[in-house]
Amino acid sequence: MKSPKRLMALALAATLMCLPGASLAEDAAATDAPAAIEETTTTVAEDPNEVLATVNGVEITRARFNTFYQSMLSYYGQYYDTTNESLQAAIRQSALEVAVQYELMNQKLVELGLSLTDEEIAAVEAEAQTNWDAAVQNGMEYMGITDDSTDEERASAMVEVLSSLEAEGFTEESYKASCVEEAGYNKLMDDIVKDVTVSDEDVQAEFDSLVEADKEKYEGHVDQYENDQYMNRMYAAYGYTDYITPQYYVPSGYRGVSHILLDVDDTLMETYTNLLATYEEQQDQIEAGEEVTEELVTLEQVEAAKQAIIDSVQPTIDEINQKLADGVSFDELIQEYGTDPGMQDAATRAEGYPVHMDSTNWDAAFTAGAFTMEKIGDISEPVVGSYGVHILQYVRDVPSGAVELDTDLKESLRAELLSSKQQETFNAAITKWMDEANIVYTDAGLDIMPTTVDNAE
Repeated sequence: MKSPKRLMALALAATLMCLPGASLAEDAAATDAPAAIEETTTTVAEDPNEVLATVNGVEITRARFNTFYQSMLSYYGQYYDTTNESLQAAIRQSALEVAVQYELMNQKLVELGLSLTDEEIAAVEAEAQTNWDAAVQNGMEYMGITDDSTDEERASAMVEVLSSLEAEGFTEESYKASCVEEAGYNKLMDDIVKDVTVSDEDVQAEFDSLVEADKEKYEGHVDQYENDQYMNRMYAAYGYTDYITPQYYVPSGYRGVSHILLDVDDTLMETYTNLLATYEEQQDQIEAGEEVTEELVTLEQVEAAKQAIIDSVQPTIDEINQKLADGVSFDELIQEYGTDPGMQDAATRAEGYPVHMDSTNWDAAFTAGAFTMEKIGDISEPVVGSYGVHILQYVRDVPSGAVELDTDLKESLRAELLSSKQQETFNAAITKWMDEANIVYTDAGLDIMPTTVDNAE
């Protein structure tokens, strides 16, 4: 289990975006941990000047390697238990590979005349300073420092925050340096991928592929479709927007249903729901051949309790029916009588809730009531559900099939495709540079690598 101070340090490290090595790690494997290595490797040596590899004659020292290793530990520490020795060995291997790649990129920056200018470096360092100060301030607040804290408390907390960050491989100067290096990496990538484009045909092909995949996933599987919808709503509600999965296909059989929800007396509702639950449970026992030990609840008792609920709001139902007969629109009556917050939105009222005969998103009584109406515009008889009494209207048939490829979706897909193609292009360039480079691993470097390297000393 991570200590609160370690959690604080990891949280602060996550806010410092210039993690040397994290970019390549994320590009290569998103948040997947490096594959575990069975062999136990030696612990990190203490000599910072020990050479682990050379890249076209330029040395990769233990100190340089540790810069990447520590930041990658912080990165993967957000998702995995990095005290695991096998995982540490895998991260060490990745860190050395990334150190080699960064050295190659540094050499390519010079070779291509793309080295950062003094002005570019100054701008990056200024932004890095702002981010560092913000991270430290967040750490101080985590430690409970307020405007009322004493100078002694502030000084003590500052030492704690800085030492926690340093334990994760971050100092103010090293952070600035990593941001400058990352800016060079981005500049090099921008140059390598400057001619990469995405055509309208590419976007359409990607969209068609996504639609086909969702069709296979959702058609005939309404429960999966609605579960994914539910999870997307939860992610949106709690701010985890990166986890939202767009849905590109709508299964057939949905209709839009709006409704007027009438609140009812809690006691009446409790009586009805208890009787209904007991009745259904007893019927299941009878069908299974089991003995019912409690007093048997009859369907007549359930229907009587339901009727009592309807009777309690009958005057309001009569008012609504009269206004409908007088030509008042159902939409107006929702606004006048309805108590469902979801129906306060004009667009939702116009389109209705999407309901399928096999829906699991809605109260079963609501779903059943939604399919008592035969044609668009029909209004249902009062339906008793767990939230009250519903009067429903069949608003529309929800179009099935592919969602609309509108401008926003088209540009979103274009951006995703462009990013993917750019990364593929840049990764191919790095692979080519690696193949062409003279990379030599020392014995100490080979201790970190899981396999023999052809050009090792």
